[in-house]
Amino acid sequence: MEAGIPFAVQRWSAWAPSLDSPEAWRLWADDDVGLPVEEATPDVRDLPAGLRRRLSRLGKVALRVAMDVEVEEAPRVVFSSRNGNVTQMLSLLKSLAVEEPISPTGFGMSVHNSLAGMLSIVSKNRAAQTAIAAGEESLCLGLIEALTCLKEDPISPVLLLHADETLPDFYSPFQDADVPVCALALLISKAKDGGEAYSLGFSGTETRPAPGDPLTSFIRFLLRGETDWNWSGPEGDWSCRRHA
Repeated sequence: MEAGIPFAVQRWSAWAPSLDSPEAWRLWADDDVGLPVEEATPDVRDLPAGLRRRLSRLGKVALRVAMDVEVEEAPRVVFSSRNGNVTQMLSLLKSLAVEEPISPTGFGMSVHNSLAGMLSIVSKNRAAQTAIAAGEESLCLGLIEALTCLKEDPISPVLLLHADETLPDFYSPFQDADVPVCALALLISKAKDGGEAYSLGFSGTETRPAPGDPLTSFIRFLLRGETDWNWSGPEGDWSCRRHA
């Protein structure tokens, strides 16, 4: 895969605390700082009230960016997340520990593909869905899965939805990196001759993993219009190149 897989980015959207507008994101991209750490949730009043009540904070963050991409088609969806709805899962485990009844809704929303399912309901999208959990490299493997879908059917676009949040304090000893509360929706399609394109590359070599989560640097790469993005994970070196 070292030669790279070409693709085009039709539209994309991201959300993090205090970064809920294009201007806020542009100002953030000009500084070499991490994403804000705040107890905030996006405005999801445009979603049906019944669905809103079922969504955790991560769910609201994920669906916010997915809806903001404003997809007219019915794209295939790839959902990637390092930890998924771990906060909701922890609540269920605590109920089990004290022998309390388990909420069927809470159980349904704790599984890893639940947010992709919620998106399909609100968008009435019956296209195929895939859910990815690959540790630190969840974003990168999500991109690989999305590009594989695109290769199988180059005519139809693919929506990559990546969302994560910091682990609850109960799991803090297992936090493998500074994972921000953030989501990214990326609508990708086949690269067109003469148009702007990207290529994703991977070199499976022994490497020292880069500190932090790849999502932060990848969003900054998109915002700044840089030519190259590089990040090293446990399995090897990842790269993305922009071609004018």
